[in-house]
Amino acid sequence: MTEVFTLVAMLASGQTTGGGGQPAPQPPPPPPAVKVGEPAPDFTLSYLAMEEGKIARKNVTLSSFKGKQNVVLAFFPAAFSPG
Repeated sequence: MTEVFTLVAMLASGQTTGGGGQPAPQPPPPPPAVKVGEPAPDFTLSYLAMEEGKIARKNVTLSSFKGKQNVVLAFFPAAFSPG
């Protein structure tokens, strides 16, 4: 969640562009750490949920689903971008 707040702060301050209005160069992404067919490493993510009429921050861990149900991970890299 911290990455989203950092991105929003950068967008608000105009730090996403270099000189002359050109986008800042992005480093190439690292190679995937997990190969197709391998189990994903365990991780914890936070999310917002309604609890007693208020928004509360909750955590979910990938290992909590092991043996119970399938999990699909989807990434939307441009979901909060202006373009």
